[in-house]
Amino acid sequence: MRVNHQDEQADEPADRIIASLTDLAGALGRLNDLIAQRLGIAQTDLLCLHMLNRAGACTAGALSAQLGRSTGAVTHMIDRLEKAGYVQRKPDPQDRRRVLVEAFAPGLERIASFYEHMDARSRRLTATFSDDQLAAIHAFLQGSYDSAVEECDQLIR
Repeated sequence: MRVNHQDEQADEPADRIIASLTDLAGALGRLNDLIAQRLGIAQTDLLCLHMLNRAGACTAGALSAQLGRSTGAVTHMIDRLEKAGYVQRKPDPQDRRRVLVEAFAPGLERIASFYEHMDARSRRLTATFSDDQLAAIHAFLQGSYDSAVEECDQLIR
């Protein structure tokens, strides 16, 4: 984040895009915080459930690495989510010594219900762009994601 108190009209397009990303990150953080509050879970718990929804069942160690949290913190988080009925632990079919964490579909459906309106608005917005524009937007967002992950990795080291 760059400190900038100038009129946005004078900024370069890259500056406006980066400012918009910062604004979007803040708005999504607020949205996720509000949803987590409604669900009675922590925002990191919600992030964990998003991960499990996208990646499927995984180990506590993989969750720890993805979330940037200690294995102890992740174990406590899994305990909370299991008690609240959002996840279950199950033996890994490939290696019965390992335990996988899996999200329950009803919990994921409840979470998805909070994002329905935003998803619909986003789909209406994307419908206004050409396929080439959507490809460019996707490439930019993926590159921004990769950059954020790299920055997280740098801060962890």
